[in-house]
Amino acid sequence: MKDLNDRTSQLRLTRREFGLGAGAAGAGLLLPQFTLPAAAQTDYPTRTVTIVAPTAPGGPTDTIGRAAAQRLTERFKQSVIVENKGGASGNIGAQYVAKAPADGYTLVVMLAPLAQNIAIFKQPGFAIEEFQPLAHMASVDLVIAARKDLAVNNLDEFLTYAKSNKVSCGSQSPPQMEYLKRTIKVDFTVVPYKGSSLITNDLVAGQIDIGLVPFSDIAQHVEAGNVKVLFTNGPKRVRKLPNVQAVGEKFPGFYFWSWYGIAAPAKTPAPIVQKLRKELVEIAKTPDFVAFVEKLGLSPVEHPEKFDEVISAEVAQWKKLVVELNLPQR
Repeated sequence: MKDLNDRTSQLRLTRREFGLGAGAAGAGLLLPQFTLPAAAQTDYPTRTVTIVAPTAPGGPTDTIGRAAAQRLTERFKQSVIVENKGGASGNIGAQYVAKAPADGYTLVVMLAPLAQNIAIFKQPGFAIEEFQPLAHMASVDLVIAARKDLAVNNLDEFLTYAKSNKVSCGSQSPPQMEYLKRTIKVDFTVVPYKGSSLITNDLVAGQIDIGLVPFSDIAQHVEAGNVKVLFTNGPKRVRKLPNVQAVGEKFPGFYFWSWYGIAAPAKTPAPIVQKLRKELVEIAKTPDFVAFVEKLGLSPVEHPEKFDEVISAEVAQWKKLVVELNLPQR
């Protein structure tokens, strides 16, 4: 966890550059607040709260959203539900929440590709300043997995194989794969998906050769022998896969990780933001939620209140990569 925090600190943006002014711990983005009657803010929530998961059902984005919704329901004594709005690498769901009434009744599961999309898409349909970060809920180890009968078993073998064979790769965010292709200097066909669970299903069925997925999505399939992990898509090996090489070991400087958190529209009234943040930060730290996250194969978060810093660091990283690697903007 310290490594993730260190990387976040190294990539942190200036407040002026992105308007992500962080005050005291947990203060989040200092943006104009939408005003509701005082009574409505004090009584919040008085009706169902919707958390939008900008992916297909079944993957970690959806699962983290539902886990947060269940625990908020228990704490608020009011229904909190999850609605899936996948598509366009998460942009459709993000756009929906960015334009929703800033009253605390429509939230979003923010994930790393959404912050990346700010740099990668010419017109993503939303700006990062349109969101009020609430809490960082979990991080994840990403891997490149392969169908069980692909004739490679590790990173070195894949590099050799991909230079002389056509390879199809499933991904929720094709620009992420462009970064990988440029780094390892091999080409393959990227197939866009709306969710990691769909990638996993097609890997198991042998419909695609490889896919970028959270290890949590495929752990049971790896154990059953239905898919195999070729390498981890990060700077170093992960705790759960000590014998699997990381891209960053062979290609120093490779930076890649993923995360999940909850955010609200930017102008949500401060009292509602504070109430949501307090509850979500407490949830992220409870032994019950930590155990749940680890059971999924994800990593719990040491400082859930610093979600604004995580988002700003991700935006900075991808703005830098777009320029340095001359990545095509979509």
